[in-house]
Amino acid sequence: MRRERQLLLVPLGYLRSSLGGANESATTQAVRRLPKEAYIAIGVAIIISPLFSLFPSSPDVPQQTTQNSSQTATASPSETETQVAETVSPVTQSPEENTTPVAEEDTTEENPLGELLSQLTLAPERPEGYDRDLFRHWVDNDGDGCNTRREVLILEAVQRPQVSGDCDLIGGQWYSVYDGVTTNDPSDFDIDHLIALKEAWDSGAHSWSASQRRAFANDLGNPEALIAVTASSNRSKSDRDPADWLPPNQSHHCQYIKDWMKIKIFWNLSVDEREFQALRRVASGC
Repeated sequence: MRRERQLLLVPLGYLRSSLGGANESATTQAVRRLPKEAYIAIGVAIIISPLFSLFPSSPDVPQQTTQNSSQTATASPSETETQVAETVSPVTQSPEENTTPVAEEDTTEENPLGELLSQLTLAPERPEGYDRDLFRHWVDNDGDGCNTRREVLILEAVQRPQVSGDCDLIGGQWYSVYDGVTTNDPSDFDIDHLIALKEAWDSGAHSWSASQRRAFANDLGNPEALIAVTASSNRSKSDRDPADWLPPNQSHHCQYIKDWMKIKIFWNLSVDEREFQALRRVASGC
């Protein structure tokens, strides 16, 4: 259509330039005075004007294509982010997966001994200066006539004995978890300091006051601290830690090291490297 308009403007422009703004009658007169070339141009325009409808012109299409390309090339950041998110989302793990960090994967519910191991203090032992007399033991703290040894026998009896006079125990039955032995005679049993007095000294009790050592040697507040066992198992153990001795009764090993760690932690006693490795090794199988 643009080309058709350009052809028609040729004679019209000529007329306007010739007339210089004359009125319609003057225009008629001027038309009559048009040169031959003008009439030819007008005639050609009239003849070929129908032909333009056969070839539709779309000069705006290339511009529209360019505009679309520009729009595609200048996509907004939000659109780009959405496309990236849609591409990555199929391989993104769900919130429930792997939320759990790696340290909390060895939970105390799976292995209750792990928490106790983490609370232990690692330090070399200091054995110099130990003397059993530095730990005053088997005292009657509550003044009821029964010393610590008799108190433990009463507390740990499978069948409770009768207590009379000077805390004499009549009847009763006891079970030694170290070796699975049962007895009706309390004299067959020793009261074992789970953490032997010398082990306690080597692990930090050397810096305690006399009253602290007495409290440790007669600890009835922690049921794990003192335990009634056969004399033979107690003497076999002596003052050795789990790196060198464990109860003959293997089914008691896990409980044994659990109690061991609880008392060490309560009394702020350290463990040496060999002791710690032995505790961890046993704990791994519990």
